[in-house]
Amino acid sequence: MSQLMIFLFVINILVAVQCYRNARIKGYPSKVFTLLGLIPYFNLVVWVYLLFLPDLSSASKFEPS
Repeated sequence: MSQLMIFLFVINILVAVQCYRNARIKGYPSKVFTLLGLIPYFNLVVWVYLLFLPDLSSASKFEPS
């Protein structure tokens, strides 16, 4: 039972790290998305949400000047 809990904890941490990395790459507040990524069962929703959000750093290239 404890091995299962450790495995789930490690997976939860890995998903939170991916949320952090995706938020930093796309220009979103990384602390907010990391904290949301640490919430169990909600972290996968946050991760998928980050995957489909547009990149903020390239958004200014498409706006008319």
